[in-house]
Order: sequence, then structure tokens, then C-alpha cells
Amino acid sequence: MSDKRLLDAVQKTGEWKVISAFKQSTFIYGTKGSGSAVVRVLKAWAARPRTNVANGGTGNAAAAKDTNVADPGSGDAAEQKKEQLRRVIDRELNLFDPGRRANEYIENGYQMMDMYYGQAGTTLHTKRNPTIAEFMHYAMEFNGPFNMNQSGRDAYMETFPGAAEGWCADARAGTKYNLTATKEMSRIIRWGIEHFGGNIIFEGQEVYYSQVFDKAVQNPRDTDLEARELFEFFRPGASTVQFGKGKISFHWKGRETVPTRFHFRNNWKYTDGHTHKSDNMVVNLKGTALRPIWNNFLEYPGALSGEKDEDVVAALKNA
Repeated sequence: MSDKRLLDAVQKTGEWKVISAFKQSTFIYGTKGSGSAVVRVLKAWAARPRTNVANGGTGNAAAAKDTNVADPGSGDAAEQKKEQLRRVIDRELNLFDPGRRANEYIENGYQMMDMYYGQAGTTLHTKRNPTIAEFMHYAMEFNGPFNMNQSGRDAYMETFPGAAEGWCADARAGTKYNLTATKEMSRIIRWGIEHFGGNIIFEGQEVYYSQVFDKAVQNPRDTDLEARELFEFFRPGASTVQFGKGKISFHWKGRETVPTRFHFRNNWKYTDGHTHKSDNMVVNLKGTALRPIWNNFLEYPGALSGEKDEDVVAALKNA
């Protein structure tokens, strides 16, 4: 898709609306992490009986009453927001598993690219920023006028009748976008942040990094492609870097962290759907052709802090 189409979509949506929406947004990127421990914990958290709910009720009976998510606040307002977010988890996570990214989404109300495609059978798309969602609709050249109640997925299916899901290679969508639909939607969000401002957080703890760095991998998944392109902007020792008019921050387990090669080697390959097990790790990369972005990262964080490498390694293994 040419940038001209994106610029046309900006004008159709309203230039200042789009600029303002991106400047005020933070997007969480990172692996879906299906079956991740974080999502299991969140589901358990959502299922716990609750008392002293700010909306006037108690326990799960109060949680059954649905309201819109309020702005962050303190005291009763903050408790009300947490209760409302629990209801989002209750309703959505049975079908949608955003992995560790869910932790920061729930705590901070950030955006996820997944909201812009959506998920069949959920209302995930209603959590989108309306202006960015409208811009996305026009940038993707979906059929018909924009409707906030219509997910990106449904608009995509209407535009390409009979198409496979947007994350699958499909001749119809491929001819138009030269990428899968979800990869193109992700690219458009990155384009908006780079050109107008805003923030991207890359939550890296559950990514399998051979897919990102190994030159032999030619058909990366959505998250792998995102990592490859975002990592171009990193430099050794940096946890946050400039991304055009926006910024990218690397997080590990929900905390801003200086990314290192040890982090990446610690979860190098897929093993039975688990992350950070001994079989995931790789020590010897001799003979592996690595992408140039590998050089954008230090070997260990101890190279900055002066700590002994073996102490840093031990700490990371136990993190």
C-alpha cells in the first residue's frame, strides 16, 4: 500500500483529528502468547469474588452489570475502573488471548493492534480509538462507510467475500496490500506513530526470537515482522528510542528494560507452546546467519551497570 493511500485516509478522516489521536495513544506490541501464564492469572483474577465495588454492588453480581470503562482516577473511581476492566477480561479472554500484553492493557488502558482487526464473537473492536479506527478503515480501503460497531475483521470480510482470516495469506488481500491484512493494519499503525507521534511499547518476554533474528526465517509471523522493523531503531544500551515523531520502548514482563542479546537467547525457539524453559534457550549461535539488527543490542545488561556477567545471567534466569 502506498503512502498516498494513507495520506488520503488522513485527509478523509480529518488531519488534526488523526494527529491528535496518535499523539495521545500508546500501543502495546508483542506476542499473543496463547495459553500464557499471565492470561491464566488474569482469568483467575477476574473470576475471584469481589467486595466493596465502587458501582454500589458487591461480588460477581455487581460485575454482571456492564458499563463503559472510566478514565483512570483514584479512590473509588480507580476501584470502579479496575472492576470494569475485570468485566472486560471476563467477557473477552475466553475467546481472545493477548498474552502478556494484557497486563499493561488492563493496568493502563493502552491500545493493542488486535483491537483494530478484532476477534469473531467478541466486542474487542469497541475498545479501539474511534479516530484511528476510522483512519484505518479508509487506509485499508474497506467497503462502505466507517462504523465503530463493525470490527475491522467484519469490514475486511465484507470487502473480500470468502477470504480467509486476515492473518492468513490470501490472494485477494495479498494482491491489494502485498501483506496479510493484519500485518498491513499493524504497518499502518506504526506509520501513524512514526509520522504523527505517540508511543509503542514492545513487550518482548514471550517472543520466540529465532523468528526475528535468523536470516533463514523468511515468512515471519505478525509479531516477528513487527520486531524486525521496530528493532531497526534501537541502539545498544537503550530501552526507549526515537521513532520518527513517536517513541518505542522495550518492556520485559511489563517493565521498561534495556533489551539484550541474552534476553533474546533466553527464549530463542518454540518448544511445545511454552516460554522460558531450558529447551527454549540457545547458547551457541555459531553458524547462524543473523540479521544486522542483532548488532543493535548489548550482550548482557551488566555491560552497562558494571555488574559481573555471570551475576546478571543468574538474575535473568531467575527473573
